Amino acid sequence: MASEAFQPIQALVAKAIRRFPDHIAVECADGKLTYAELDRRADDIAVALQEAGAAPGALVPVLAEDRRELVAAVLGVLRIGGVVVPLDATAQQRRLEQALNDTDASWVVTGSDLGGLPAKVLAAAGATETTRIDIADTAGTSARRAVVTHEPSPDDPCYVFFTSGSTGRPKGIVGRLGSVDHFIRWETGLLGVDPGWRVSQLISPAFDAVLRDIFVPLTTGATLCVPPPDTLLDPAELSRWLEASDISLVHTVPSLFRRLATAPGEHGFTALECVALSGEKLAPRDAAGWFDRFGERTKLLNLYGPSETTMTKTFHFVTRADTERESIPIGRPMPETEVLVLTDRGQLAAAGEVGEIYLCTPHRSLGYHRQPDATAKAFVPDPRGGSAELAYRTGDFGRLSADGVLEYLGRKDHQVKIGGVRVELGGVESVLRKHPAVAEAAVVAGESADGTPFLCAHIEQTTNVDSALLRAFLRERLPEAAVPAVFVPTAELPRTISGKIDRRALPATAPAQTASADVLAPRTPAEQAIARIWASVLPGLAGAVDIRQDFFDAGGSSLLVIELLSRLSAEFGVSVPLHEFLSAPTVSAVAGLIEGSLISDDIDDLGL
Repeated sequence: MASEAFQPIQALVAKAIRRFPDHIAVECADGKLTYAELDRRADDIAVALQEAGAAPGALVPVLAEDRRELVAAVLGVLRIGGVVVPLDATAQQRRLEQALNDTDASWVVTGSDLGGLPAKVLAAAGATETTRIDIADTAGTSARRAVVTHEPSPDDPCYVFFTSGSTGRPKGIVGRLGSVDHFIRWETGLLGVDPGWRVSQLISPAFDAVLRDIFVPLTTGATLCVPPPDTLLDPAELSRWLEASDISLVHTVPSLFRRLATAPGEHGFTALECVALSGEKLAPRDAAGWFDRFGERTKLLNLYGPSETTMTKTFHFVTRADTERESIPIGRPMPETEVLVLTDRGQLAAAGEVGEIYLCTPHRSLGYHRQPDATAKAFVPDPRGGSAELAYRTGDFGRLSADGVLEYLGRKDHQVKIGGVRVELGGVESVLRKHPAVAEAAVVAGESADGTPFLCAHIEQTTNVDSALLRAFLRERLPEAAVPAVFVPTAELPRTISGKIDRRALPATAPAQTASADVLAPRTPAEQAIARIWASVLPGLAGAVDIRQDFFDAGGSSLLVIELLSRLSAEFGVSVPLHEFLSAPTVSAVAGLIEGSLISDDIDDLGL
């Protein structure tokens, strides 16, 4: 298929702005932004950056929690030919410092309602020469001066997103402008997105998939819709929001999709055209559960593609028949992409034969920021000696069917996906070894009974250390997805005859423990039921449940909070408000909330 003429993504948005100036571009809990208003805000930011000396190719981190500000900033940076580095304002400060250090940025754009966070992060990162552009201060700048236009080319760098690294430090993936254009026009055409569509925005701005959320609607005159922050951790609330907001398209990971498919409530998702799934393996039983409940009116689109190849490179519309397979295919390559499966001998695998997946496409990223050796290792010459300039070696195992459909079988190396986030197990181990109480560490991945992935860290200790302290140590240095749910202290890790750690001998579970004398066991029927659910949700919980223990100290995460609240709602018929759970995440406190809600409902029923 011949390539369409390149159009920079900011030019595609500009066309939508001219056609639909009064349409709502961004809608969130704090307000709405029309296309015309978005245009003015983006121009204000672009002019402010140019007045501060930013030129094409400049790396510009963006730290903004309000999605209206985030989108305007991303667009403003692209308009001057800059390289946008979206950051997550809710991330650990150390993570933000690493991003600023790695980009060595001379400019940073910050949003409102962040308090002293930007100044604190800049100071801690030693960015004393960095010019901070506060979005609130840019209003009206484009009225006094026009943006100096930049003539972009397809190979221009346009973004940097950080992913997990094997040393524990993130690796920055540099995006290519032509690749973003190619993907967005492909997906909008595939799905038939039109100006009436409403597209949800559920993912962190620090991951490249956020570009799909932003540019699929904004290049078509559609609306980007952002749920209230707490909604993401409550499947029932998120389902109600999706229904009430008439959402047409959802991009999400299978682990969240599973919660939506089973969330309590009468949700028909009558406006929902498509759920696009990526970042994790989609389980057949989850797709079957969706079809059983909602039928096949809404398309389920299974996507695959590492960030290094720009968002997605293969796709498959899931059918009811797929739910009878052992695994759901990740499908066929999108236009101008070739999938190769190579055996360990470097030869093309026969149909049905397992091998490593290579992706050949001109629409890849530009590699890793300031890491030429890592780039050269990942992007290799076409192994067939074919016409492709380079091939990306994914490190994933797969196989092709006789008719060319690709099936994903897992990782070749020590990378896993947790909640859609790529985690380098070696990176987690590297950070663990920096703790003074840890002599050696080995991290393995496991799955809970419902298919939710989690990490288990086996550690050799120099001194005894509580797992809650280790979690706190890691949370300061790693994204939440990379923090193990289970910690297993051991006198000595198992090793092979060559002296290497024998990972196959390491279970992804904690050993059974007897109840400790200082454990406060459940006392009431409500506490007993909650403790049972608590234990089933937390993969690392061994022995009796202490009703005073903090959910997160016991290995909980934001993804597991979703599961916990969903099961509590199904068990008791009442919803536990997320903010109240987070203020006291213990069995005892939750029992009080639930018993209080049940008593209140009984009083309401009596009309008192």
